[in-house]
Amino acid sequence: MKNFSTILCIALLITSFSCKKETTSSDLTKINAASQSNDIAISGVLGRQKIIELPTGDFTYPASKALLWVPRPYLTDSKRTDKFPLIINLYGQGQCGTDLSLMLQDNTMSSYIANGFNAIATNPVDGKEYSFFICSPQCPTTWGWSAPQVNVMLQNLLDRFPIDESRIYITGFSAGGWGLWSCITDNKQLAKQFAAIVPISSAAADHPDEITNVDKYKIACLSICGDQDAFYPNSVTYTNIINSNKPKIPAILETLKGVGHSAWVQAYDPSWKEINGLNIYEWMLQYNGKANNGHGNDGH
Repeated sequence: MKNFSTILCIALLITSFSCKKETTSSDLTKINAASQSNDIAISGVLGRQKIIELPTGDFTYPASKALLWVPRPYLTDSKRTDKFPLIINLYGQGQCGTDLSLMLQDNTMSSYIANGFNAIATNPVDGKEYSFFICSPQCPTTWGWSAPQVNVMLQNLLDRFPIDESRIYITGFSAGGWGLWSCITDNKQLAKQFAAIVPISSAAADHPDEITNVDKYKIACLSICGDQDAFYPNSVTYTNIINSNKPKIPAILETLKGVGHSAWVQAYDPSWKEINGLNIYEWMLQYNGKANNGHGNDGH
């Protein structure tokens, strides 16, 4: 009987933890343009970006604080029915922790937004201007978020905001590049949701043999790395892996001569237009999931 009671207690504890995890995800307030009381309105602003909280599905760290750039048209016109591209932006070790101000240092994408970049770019294919949602989740540990957490965060963002599901992009630098590769190699359903990826000064992937998913799911890939970066050989190898099967969208490696582990300084700067005259935001907009996979023309 004593053993039975012990087993029963353990079962109840497990059930309790499972319920807590599910509640964390489902109880988050959904945001819409007409809402008068939601976390876009009450959570505060840092560096011109909204402070929000996202579920991660992780038992140890069930929530992630994040900086969210919200398209101006979405904030100013509640009657608009537009959907907007999304960039998921993963950071390196220097931005990990619980101090969100770290994400505004070292020439990150968030710092460019803080200094006036409105996350608007012109698509060179259709000539139209697009406004992005940009979500930058902060990992409280000393490395970074990877596929299991990003998958939960992305689905929550899709539930809460008018995001164009054919234009979901992901970028990450250093440890964030490792997280990006995890999203491509470790979860095929997650990988399929990205139209384009931009790893920058990327730390090594855990499963480089699965990087062929980029080709398999017709994902555009732009890798940017300095030739003096210790991770540069990986960038060369991964680009060659993707291109080995002559993909519909060849992967690009942009090599920064004489640059060490800091390629994000140039890459996230909207005035840096070294990719055939485009910055990375313009480059991303050339691609959407439907067009990449031959299901239609380039849309918006």
